[in-house]
Amino acid sequence: MKRIVVAWILVMMVSCAEEMSVAEMLGDNSGIFGTWVENGYIEEMAVLERAGALDGDSYGFTIREDGTFIERKNAGFCGTPPVTYANFDGEWVALSDSLLEITVGYWGGTINYQMRIVSLERDTLKIRYLYGENRADSK
Repeated sequence: MKRIVVAWILVMMVSCAEEMSVAEMLGDNSGIFGTWVENGYIEEMAVLERAGALDGDSYGFTIREDGTFIERKNAGFCGTPPVTYANFDGEWVALSDSLLEITVGYWGGTINYQMRIVSLERDTLKIRYLYGENRADSK
């Protein structure tokens, strides 16, 4: 009987340890939750500013703690101005404290890419988008 109780306690401890919250997994980057609007590029990094809402005429995204993702981007295949923007629903998963896996719609279907958090300050986020062969492993 003692062995069963000890085994049960160990199983409970391990299962609780495996269920790390999203905020805990992201560590210092847990401040990423919210809405971000593009403010330019520096050395192949997108620079985004925290915003109260997505801007009607520029790129941005909203990332929520529940794993949902909304990306505001080009609504059609043509990138020649004037560009029309639309919101596309998606989801995200944290692969590490600085690497997110994104799956989101776009005008032609669904796309999957990774987002590397380079730096996160209170109102400024710097990220790199990783596609295809440039995708990182889960570390």
